[in-house]
Amino acid sequence: MATAAQPARPILNPSTGRVRFHLPLGWFLLLAAAYVLPGLIGHDPWKQDETYVFDILFRMLHSHDWIMPQLAGEPFMEKPPLYYWLGAGLARLFSGWLPLYDGARLATGVFMTVTFLSVGLAARHAWGKGNGRRAVLVLMSCFGLLYESHIMITDVPMLAGFAMASYGLILGRTRPFPAGIWLGMGMGVGFLGKGVLVPGAVGVMALLLPLLFDTWRSKPYARTLGMALVVALPWVLIWPIVLYLRDPHQFYVWFWLNNVGRYLGFSVAELGANNEPWFWPKTLLWFGFPALYLALASVWQRRHELSRSAPLQLGLVGFGVYLTVLLTSASARTSYGLPLLVALALLAAPQVATLSAGLSRWLDWGARLFFGVLAALFWGVWGSMIVTGHAPHWSFLTRVLPADFVMPFQPLAVGVAAMATLAWLAAWFGLPRLYERAIVSFVAGLTLCWLLFATLWLPWLDDAKSYRSVFVSMQPALPVTRNCVASVNLGESERAMLDYFLGIQTLRREIHPDVACDVLLVEGAAQLPPASPGAGWRPTWQGARPGDTHEHFWLFVRKSR
Repeated sequence: MATAAQPARPILNPSTGRVRFHLPLGWFLLLAAAYVLPGLIGHDPWKQDETYVFDILFRMLHSHDWIMPQLAGEPFMEKPPLYYWLGAGLARLFSGWLPLYDGARLATGVFMTVTFLSVGLAARHAWGKGNGRRAVLVLMSCFGLLYESHIMITDVPMLAGFAMASYGLILGRTRPFPAGIWLGMGMGVGFLGKGVLVPGAVGVMALLLPLLFDTWRSKPYARTLGMALVVALPWVLIWPIVLYLRDPHQFYVWFWLNNVGRYLGFSVAELGANNEPWFWPKTLLWFGFPALYLALASVWQRRHELSRSAPLQLGLVGFGVYLTVLLTSASARTSYGLPLLVALALLAAPQVATLSAGLSRWLDWGARLFFGVLAALFWGVWGSMIVTGHAPHWSFLTRVLPADFVMPFQPLAVGVAAMATLAWLAAWFGLPRLYERAIVSFVAGLTLCWLLFATLWLPWLDDAKSYRSVFVSMQPALPVTRNCVASVNLGESERAMLDYFLGIQTLRREIHPDVACDVLLVEGAAQLPPASPGAGWRPTWQGARPGDTHEHFWLFVRKSR
């Protein structure tokens, strides 16, 4: 195990006369909780991912079909069911206190807790005491993690699985039994959360490490891999076998089209998420900020230790293998890159407390200025809306948020936001004494801005991203008695929320072209209204989400009704 030299207790800095110390565990846990919890409850499912994820687990709760995910009455085989299972269980468990969608979103908090724990344990074992919390701080600082770690999305179990597997690998050189459990469970969680991506990448990593470095060529590591295989097999075999025995075609859709086809490209035209040239090189510059740059500095400073440093080897191989998979895949979304942040955090951890005093001071005050301005913006816009009753006429805001929204005054949210702001200001006095001054300042500022966003601005954002208002406004225009509702161009998110809010599962004309429903719902661009379905139809309603100038809906009913 590699260790980074560090003081065991507070030390007096002779240049300033101040005692410097490492971030206490209690402060770290409080900061991590302030990062994870805001935004997990208090809003409807949001487009794009939350809507379909919630409807799938909502249907599981009602149908008790835990094998085949279904969206608005149709099989939906993009992802395995681990997130749906945990989300449904938590939704049921907390149904007496929270709406189902808020309870389900707690699954993201569980997976993020597992991720932080695994990254912390891996970095502590790799680099020594104190580096576990530093690695987690680096992970929390990444811009690419912030939004994804607070919504219902199946990429968070993928992230948690990769983090668990990384801990299993670094532990595998000395403690094969617990290492094999962590590695096998990590591959299983990643598989049942997202598919073959994580177990495939981790498997390549596990084989490459002993091929490239003598450090990993040992009997304990071999036993770790054997143990991991035994642990992982139930995770990766039981659900696919049960699915295949029940419906071979849906197994084909899941495995061949949504896993193999998305990677090789033959199903991308149908399923979407095409990988554009230079997508990942451009995305990583902000997605991995600032972990990418800390990791580069750490690797450069320790480059002469590469042949004997297992943490460096694991981090570089993990990052390289996973990035290669992303670059060669025909599909791409930013959330697919979340496991890269684990590798970067492991590489960057020892660098956090070794930055020069001058650089730490500069980065600290840069973070205070940047996030302080953002926090003032959040407070200022909220206060303006409370006083005037409408949003500021700023085009960069009103392009994505409804300008006519009336901001409610919510005492609890305002109180939490005020206390967080005061705590952030009070932390200024302690920051100069921390060895981790720069990264703590950055994470604290980022966390404050997210908390303000998820408290003060949450009703405004929910009004824009929820489908509740648009479908509730459509309900009076629906005939009380109807044989069925057909749809044209209705997306996954829209079908999911129509199912949840109104209990309507449409028959898509793309699949059922000859269906004879007496109600038709059409989705399209607001600038291009659809032509009339025919002489026998009359329009009864049209609408859109507040502030949405692109997506629009039209409702038609047969004239004979």
